Parts: sequence; C-alpha cells; structure tokens
Amino acid sequence: MKEYDSKNSNSMQDDEDELTVEQLIDGLEKLDQWNPVSTPNLQWFQQNVELEKKRIRKKQWKDLLTFISVAVFVLSVVIAVVYHQPILFLYFQLVGILLVPLALHNTRKKVRNE
Repeated sequence: MKEYDSKNSNSMQDDEDELTVEQLIDGLEKLDQWNPVSTPNLQWFQQNVELEKKRIRKKQWKDLLTFISVAVFVLSVVIAVVYHQPILFLYFQLVGILLVPLALHNTRKKVRNE
C-alpha cells in the first residue's frame, strides 16, 4: 500500500513539474515575442571597439605622464633636501623606517579581519 502511495505522489509531483515546465516555456516564448533579440551590425560593433581602444590608449598616456611628472617632482624635492639640508633627509629616512613596520602591521590586521 505504501508503494502505491509513493508511486501516486511521485506521479502527481511529475505532473506538477511538467505543468511548471510548460508554463515557464510559454512565458519565455511570450517574452521573446514582446522583446525581439536583434544582433548588432558588425560594422557598428567594430567601430565601438576601435573607439574604446582609443579611449583606453589616451587614458594610459595620461596616467603615464602623470606618473612621470609626480616622480620627477618627488625626485627633485629629495635631491634639493639632500643637497641643502642633509640632516633633514636623514630624519625623513628614520621616520620612514620606523613607520614601515607599523603600516605593515595595520595592513595585515585588516586582511585577517576580513
């Protein structure tokens, strides 16, 4: 008797699953009818790719020039400090050496807490 009940419940569940699948298929077909999918023109796509490549190239050049400018400025300041007041340069070096372990410790702490 239990076997019959389990077969009957499996049969009902299969019927419900089939009904659900049919409803999903019908709904997806209606969506396809309402919103037709069209493939973009190849020329339009290639044009957009080229424009994006140009935009990325411009951004990379801008970033590179910014980096070089900042590097030259920092190097100029360091050279000026070393030649005019070497003791000030040594103090900066000492402060930097003392702060590096603190910065590394804080960074490691943040990574562990995530």
